[in-house]
Amino acid sequence: MTDVIELEYRTAATLDVRFPERVLDLIAVPYDEDCQVLHRGRYITESFAPGTFAGVDRGPVHVNRAHDRERPVGRAISMHPNDPRGLRMELRIAKTASGDEVLELAADDLLGASIGFAPIDGGETYSDGGRRRRITKAYVDHVAMTGDRAYDGAKVLAVRNVDRDMTPTERLETPRLDSILSARRLTQYGVDL
Repeated sequence: MTDVIELEYRTAATLDVRFPERVLDLIAVPYDEDCQVLHRGRYITESFAPGTFAGVDRGPVHVNRAHDRERPVGRAISMHPNDPRGLRMELRIAKTASGDEVLELAADDLLGASIGFAPIDGGETYSDGGRRRRITKAYVDHVAMTGDRAYDGAKVLAVRNVDRDMTPTERLETPRLDSILSARRLTQYGVDL
């Protein structure tokens, strides 16, 4: 008999939308943050331990709209499970009408990400009479772009174009980066502003 794996869904915080590269940078699951979730018919408090996803690879991670596998919009291009904030992922969004919509809505803080995940054997513990759950080892099945958010901190922190001549610190500290980069490019072509 084959064990049935029950996928679960949790919301993520979008950190950055990079339009030219069509990349979303996000914390897919924050570590050590309590969240009230519906689990097996009742609400419990859940958290993820640091490193929960380290060393766990189940193949490519696709990005869908609203957990609908028939509406793909991209794929994960990198996962950083040892970021102290949580599982950090970079998602490349397809150059399609649906992909354009995802980028725009994420940039306007109208969409966030939610992951489909499953703990692996021995990767979860319960305490407080089953009212608290700690995930210690799990894999990511997919990422969904959705308006449903579980975590208070799930929001777009920055929208920027990446200019190869700027340091990462300069990119983060420049709120009007798009207009600055446009002016820089026009100046390169001899247009005086």
